[in-house]
Amino acid sequence: IAASLFTVFFLFAENTANSQALYFFVTNNTGVTLNNIYVTPAETNNWGNDILPNDLFENSSSVRVDIPADYGSTCKFDMKITDLAGNSITFTGMDACLLHTLILNADGTYSAME
Repeated sequence: IAASLFTVFFLFAENTANSQALYFFVTNNTGVTLNNIYVTPAETNNWGNDILPNDLFENSSSVRVDIPADYGSTCKFDMKITDLAGNSITFTGMDACLLHTLILNADGTYSAME
Protein backbone atom coordinates (compact mmCIF):
# COMPACT_ATOMS: atom_id res chain seq x y z
CA ILE A 1 0.00 0.00 0.00
CA ALA A 2 2.81 2.39 0.90
CA ALA A 3 4.48 1.79 -2.47
CA SER A 4 1.21 2.51 -4.27
CA LEU A 5 0.71 5.75 -2.35
CA PHE A 6 4.30 6.79 -3.08
CA THR A 7 3.79 6.12 -6.81
CA VAL A 8 0.56 8.16 -6.89
CA PHE A 9 2.22 11.00 -4.98
CA PHE A 10 5.25 10.96 -7.32
CA LEU A 11 3.07 11.07 -10.45
CA PHE A 12 0.96 13.90 -9.00
CA ALA A 13 4.06 15.90 -8.06
CA GLU A 14 5.57 15.40 -11.52
CA ASN A 15 2.37 16.58 -13.26
CA THR A 16 2.14 19.59 -10.98
CA ALA A 17 5.76 20.56 -11.69
CA ASN A 18 5.28 20.23 -15.44
CA SER A 19 2.12 22.35 -15.42
CA GLN A 20 3.62 25.32 -13.58
CA ALA A 21 3.77 28.52 -15.56
CA LEU A 22 7.12 29.90 -16.65
CA TYR A 23 7.94 33.43 -15.63
CA PHE A 24 10.66 35.98 -16.18
CA PHE A 25 11.25 39.67 -15.64
CA VAL A 26 11.13 42.33 -18.34
CA THR A 27 12.86 45.71 -18.03
CA ASN A 28 11.65 48.52 -20.27
CA ASN A 29 14.69 50.45 -21.48
CA THR A 30 13.03 51.66 -24.70
CA GLY A 31 12.40 55.30 -23.83
CA VAL A 32 8.64 54.89 -24.38
CA THR A 33 5.67 53.52 -22.47
CA LEU A 34 4.62 50.02 -23.53
CA ASN A 35 1.10 48.66 -23.20
CA ASN A 36 1.05 45.02 -24.32
CA ILE A 37 3.20 41.91 -24.17
CA TYR A 38 1.99 38.86 -26.06
CA VAL A 39 3.65 35.45 -26.16
CA THR A 40 3.00 32.29 -28.10
CA PRO A 41 4.80 28.98 -28.33
CA ALA A 42 7.28 29.27 -31.21
CA GLU A 43 5.58 26.47 -33.15
CA THR A 44 2.18 28.26 -33.29
CA ASN A 45 0.94 31.26 -35.26
CA ASN A 46 -1.64 32.69 -32.84
CA TRP A 47 -0.87 35.33 -30.23
CA GLY A 48 -2.33 34.64 -26.82
CA ASN A 49 -3.73 37.17 -24.39
CA ASP A 50 -1.77 40.18 -23.21
CA ILE A 51 0.39 38.95 -20.31
CA LEU A 52 1.53 42.38 -19.14
CA PRO A 53 0.42 42.48 -15.49
CA ASN A 54 -0.32 46.24 -15.60
CA ASP A 55 -2.14 48.43 -18.11
CA LEU A 56 1.01 50.45 -18.81
CA PHE A 57 4.67 49.55 -18.68
CA GLU A 58 6.62 52.75 -18.09
CA ASN A 59 10.16 53.31 -19.31
CA SER A 60 12.90 52.39 -16.78
CA SER A 61 10.62 49.98 -14.90
CA SER A 62 10.54 46.19 -14.59
CA VAL A 63 7.68 43.72 -14.35
CA ARG A 64 7.33 40.00 -13.87
CA VAL A 65 5.47 38.30 -16.71
CA ASP A 66 4.02 34.81 -16.47
CA ILE A 67 3.62 32.51 -19.44
CA PRO A 68 0.38 30.57 -18.98
CA ALA A 69 0.77 26.93 -17.94
CA ASP A 70 -1.72 25.86 -20.60
CA TYR A 71 0.88 26.67 -23.27
CA GLY A 72 2.39 23.27 -22.54
CA SER A 73 5.91 22.22 -21.70
CA THR A 74 7.71 24.05 -24.50
CA CYS A 75 10.50 26.49 -23.69
CA LYS A 76 10.70 28.27 -27.06
CA PHE A 77 8.41 31.30 -27.38
CA ASP A 78 7.85 34.26 -29.65
CA MET A 79 7.05 37.60 -28.04
CA LYS A 80 5.29 40.68 -29.43
CA ILE A 81 5.50 43.99 -27.59
CA THR A 82 3.45 47.10 -28.42
CA ASP A 83 3.66 50.74 -27.40
CA LEU A 84 0.96 53.41 -26.98
CA ALA A 85 1.45 54.67 -30.56
CA GLY A 86 0.59 51.21 -31.95
CA ASN A 87 4.14 50.29 -32.92
CA SER A 88 5.20 46.73 -32.25
CA ILE A 89 8.27 44.57 -32.32
CA THR A 90 8.46 40.78 -32.36
CA PHE A 91 11.21 38.59 -30.96
CA THR A 92 11.29 34.95 -32.04
CA GLY A 93 12.67 31.73 -30.59
CA MET A 94 13.29 32.98 -27.06
CA ASP A 95 14.08 30.25 -24.52
CA ALA A 96 11.86 31.10 -21.56
CA CYS A 97 13.16 28.14 -19.55
CA LEU A 98 16.61 29.74 -19.35
CA LEU A 99 15.52 33.37 -19.26
CA HIS A 100 15.63 35.32 -16.00
CA THR A 101 15.49 38.94 -17.19
CA LEU A 102 14.78 40.41 -20.61
CA ILE A 103 15.93 44.01 -21.13
CA LEU A 104 14.16 45.78 -24.00
CA ASN A 105 16.37 48.40 -25.66
CA ALA A 106 15.48 51.61 -27.50
CA ASP A 107 17.00 50.34 -30.77
CA GLY A 108 14.51 47.44 -30.97
CA THR A 109 16.89 44.82 -29.62
CA TYR A 110 16.93 43.01 -26.32
CA SER A 111 19.50 41.74 -23.88
CA ALA A 112 18.84 38.50 -22.02
CA MET A 113 20.14 37.55 -18.62
CA GLU A 114 19.93 33.88 -17.75
